Amino acid sequence: MTQRMRALVWHGVHDLRLEEVPVPAIGAKEVLVQVQYAGICATDQEIFNGQYPYDAPYIPGHEITGTIAKIGEGVEHLKVGDRVVIDPAIPCETCRSCRTGRPEFCLHYRELGINVDGGWAEYVKAPARCAYAIPDSLSNEAAAVFEPLVCPFGAAEAAGVHTGDHVLIIGDGPAAMYFVQIVRMMGAASISVSYKLASRIEELRRYGAIQFAESGSILELADTAPYREHSGFDLVIDAVGYSETVKRAVELVRVGGRIILYGLKEEETERFPHREIILKNLTIYGRTNAPSVWVKAIESVGNHVLHIDDIADRVILPHETAEVLASKQWSWKKCIMQWNN
Repeated sequence: MTQRMRALVWHGVHDLRLEEVPVPAIGAKEVLVQVQYAGICATDQEIFNGQYPYDAPYIPGHEITGTIAKIGEGVEHLKVGDRVVIDPAIPCETCRSCRTGRPEFCLHYRELGINVDGGWAEYVKAPARCAYAIPDSLSNEAAAVFEPLVCPFGAAEAAGVHTGDHVLIIGDGPAAMYFVQIVRMMGAASISVSYKLASRIEELRRYGAIQFAESGSILELADTAPYREHSGFDLVIDAVGYSETVKRAVELVRVGGRIILYGLKEEETERFPHREIILKNLTIYGRTNAPSVWVKAIESVGNHVLHIDDIADRVILPHETAEVLASKQWSWKKCIMQWNN
């Protein structure tokens, strides 16, 4: 096996270089994965722009799929040649959260591509427990966008989608497309979407959304039957993350309802409506990683209950990545990077 590989190494603000580096050495209970595809998301753009507090240099990339190239001692559930997706979050296993069975709240967790070397490379190493075999029905291109499905899945599970709930999703990007499918699967009676791009309505409808309002006219949803009858939506999911969308979520949810804050477009909300939150007795959920739902999500995709085949609509090569990250506006839904195929 080759001892060196190509990798994209981030050296600081706007400085991403395609270099030749050593192939990672693995230890016990670790695996070496030959990367097939890796996703690109807004977090990667923030890293590129120097908005994350971790020191360069390192290899970004936290949305990873590939094939097991080597296994370490003590790995029994995987074998060389298995196609896998990788949970990038690596809990410390020693803090109170980890030792009480809540690794998603780990105080010292590391994350591939965030603060340790990730998957924008020909090979990546990971703890074997973070690698999940995937079914043949899941293409490599779809597997590259699997990790960003897990986070909405975990958020919806945490907030709870009760049978018969009326749900509003603010946003029309990949996260919103995941949320539409997830809440439908969990039993929502109706799914409304506030969109920005009309071109995405038909796809959102195909995933299960039934009514729509343009983002500038979101309050028109207050005239819909579910809203009138319940004085608000049972669950509102903000998959955008602007100050305005947070306030609209609070405004449109019913008394005693739930809100999932998922989008991260702004770091903080101006004029946060805490008075209305208190008086409406609302419960707000924020979620990032969700280690407990990976198996459920894989089974849901493998059984064609959730569909992610059409999410990735642009494929690039590694040398094109810096240009993509430097773009202020992305015209595609989801961009993925091909390493091996």
